[in-house]
Amino acid sequence: MFASKPIEFLPTPFRQRPPTKLVGQEEGRDIHLWYITEDEYLRLTKLFRRDFQETGLGGTKVGGQPSPCRGCGKYAEFIDWVWTALSREVHSREFMFKALVEHRQGVEVRHDVYCSECGLLALSAGDDREGGQPDIYKAGRLDRSTYTSSHGAEGEQRVVRPHKLVESEPVTWGKWWLDNTGKCLVSKYGDKVPE
Repeated sequence: MFASKPIEFLPTPFRQRPPTKLVGQEEGRDIHLWYITEDEYLRLTKLFRRDFQETGLGGTKVGGQPSPCRGCGKYAEFIDWVWTALSREVHSREFMFKALVEHRQGVEVRHDVYCSECGLLALSAGDDREGGQPDIYKAGRLDRSTYTSSHGAEGEQRVVRPHKLVESEPVTWGKWWLDNTGKCLVSKYGDKVPE
């Protein structure tokens, strides 16, 4: 167990499943684009301590659909991966933000993901490497010695891949481009959302 810093949870009133889009299949699994809503954008901005729009990221590709947390009811979102990595001291804010801005992602190993609102296990790695601890406090720091390089070693699997949006899926400056129901707030790429 680690106690080097207190774990900061990110509460949200948002309880709907984030908007998604089926984008294909990979190794027999459906791959969905999980869109980042305005509510998640605001929490990501708080978590990174800078405007998340600087990344140009409007969604992430994930195997499967978001499911609700059995503790608080919040659906799984991209922020849970980011929050878990920060809470377990896997990467720094600066490193992750820079990687997202540069759209530079290595092959990610599958790992346990915890709910950013209540800390309960949201997605298990499905093996004994991490133990599937029921909450972030019992999980502690991630033992990086059990992992091989994040440069595509054999056996590693991609789970979440940030996805730069194309012209039909714009991220605009000013206010976030997608409301919490998944409705696009602009009519064409590059338009600014009305204040």
